[in-house]
Amino acid sequence: MRSTELYKNEVVRMAMEYPFLMHVIQVITATHERFLASPRNAQRSLIESYHWSRGAASLNQKISSPIRPQDRDALWASAAMLGIANVTSLEASTPTEAWPMKPADPSDLTWLHLTRGKMALWKATDPLRPDSVFHFMKDEYVTMSTEPSLLEVQDMLPEFVELCRLDEPLACDRNPYYSAVSTLSQLLPIKCTRATMKNYLVFLNFMKVPFRNLLHQKDSRALLIMAYWYGAMWDSLWWVERRARLECQAICMYLERHNGSERDIQKMLLLPRIQCGLA
Repeated sequence: MRSTELYKNEVVRMAMEYPFLMHVIQVITATHERFLASPRNAQRSLIESYHWSRGAASLNQKISSPIRPQDRDALWASAAMLGIANVTSLEASTPTEAWPMKPADPSDLTWLHLTRGKMALWKATDPLRPDSVFHFMKDEYVTMSTEPSLLEVQDMLPEFVELCRLDEPLACDRNPYYSAVSTLSQLLPIKCTRATMKNYLVFLNFMKVPFRNLLHQKDSRALLIMAYWYGAMWDSLWWVERRARLECQAICMYLERHNGSERDIQKMLLLPRIQCGLA
């Protein structure tokens, strides 16, 4: 793919000039090597930790000052790859060690918040501008940066409409599940592959604060929606595979333990259980 060639050639060339970008490339390289050696290995290597620390510190220092036009592509390349590294950064080897099964911690779902930070840097660097090396990826980036239209209730997944009471008056404005279910309903008919991953990332890029708060509270309906999103992605790309599989399993186990008497939820868990390998 042209994007792969871009990162192998142009981005590596830029890294010779920008140390923060070189550190980020080393993070991705070391993380991928660890995954290839042992896909279930959750222990970040010393090399990963070193380059992550140096890269993040250097990048933060760079963006704390006015951004020069000539630095924009290197900054966006770093943000994009740190986004990938952020998704792969999961310190769990079993579902019981993964969120939401593990004990609550202030760092829970930090990766979701960092996704929003990447979108802020998107606006500052504007990789869609004509002189950007990323300009040829315009169609892909437009998809990821365009908020999807809200579906009418009759066009959404009927099980979620009933479970989340999306057919009640003013649900579109007041129901915290509405936007998430609307987006999920548009995604699930699309098989998640390398080519369509951009569509699935829209779910993260435009996740509303009320829904994200429900995830922090381990709300059963929000968790079930997340399980369906994970379940569709677990066998797609290496950098999302382990988080999708383990956290989907953890959500299923959590809902079985804490919501076992809710038959509608247990019935809807069957699909993600199959997808993540629990059934």
